[in-house]
Amino acid sequence: MKQFFLGCVVAASLLMLSGCGDELQLTAAQVKNVDKMSVASDQTTLDVYCPTGICTFDLSSNVETNVVVTMHYNDEKTFSKIEGVSVTGRMGATVKVLGENSFSMDLAADNDVSKIQVVDFYR
Repeated sequence: MKQFFLGCVVAASLLMLSGCGDELQLTAAQVKNVDKMSVASDQTTLDVYCPTGICTFDLSSNVETNVVVTMHYNDEKTFSKIEGVSVTGRMGATVKVLGENSFSMDLAADNDVSKIQVVDFYR
């Protein structure tokens, strides 16, 4: 009986740990007014190029993580002052504007898509 119980504990532990080995994969998709997007090699930072100052894009991740997004008009000019970040999805309440041109937010696991709209004040 003792060996059976120990076997069950080991099996349960292995099942719980098997989901922890997933490598972070950030997925970003252009929706509206986005010229390009680039995900850094660490998969936690994203540069979004939005020439109009108002754009929409989707973000998702296979594991729960925090991502930092930096907004640009083009390669030479970043956003002057983020007026607002609107998120459709369950992680919308986690958005924090970090400065004039960047914000952070949490992403849920299981590739749950968050639709994000960002507006620059001086567009």
